[in-house]
Amino acid sequence: MSLGDIQLREAKASDADFIYQVVETTMRAYVEQIWGSFSEEYNRKNIAESIAAGIYSIIRFDGQEIGALAVERHSTHIQLTQMYIRPSHQNRGIGTWLVRELAREAKESGRPLRLRVLSVNPARRLYEREGFRVISTTPERVFMELHA
Repeated sequence: MSLGDIQLREAKASDADFIYQVVETTMRAYVEQIWGSFSEEYNRKNIAESIAAGIYSIIRFDGQEIGALAVERHSTHIQLTQMYIRPSHQNRGIGTWLVRELAREAKESGRPLRLRVLSVNPARRLYEREGFRVISTTPERVFMELHA
């Protein structure tokens, strides 16, 4: 499969509903499993703030908007803040390609790539496969890092 058709574009305020729908679809069950409820208000506020901060991109594949990616670039590290891919496009190598691109950027800049994943989220396997190591945990989250 060729992944040359993956594109990112900066998210705009008008993308907030799309991002919320992807977050709800991909994360609600995990969030409810850990915290017992999923807050639409909290998530919409967080999404709006992240879009305004310029860290969200819309993931496009074969001309379709299929997810959202939030990345923060700090002087000390690159933070993969969020990666949400619609279920219809999961397990097709898209997330792996995006993680590898971020890992390449981190390596070229001499900075580690960091992320956190919910402890119940099977996406952790992807990060472990790509060489991330656990640096700390809480009951809810696993904090991981990939060194350059």
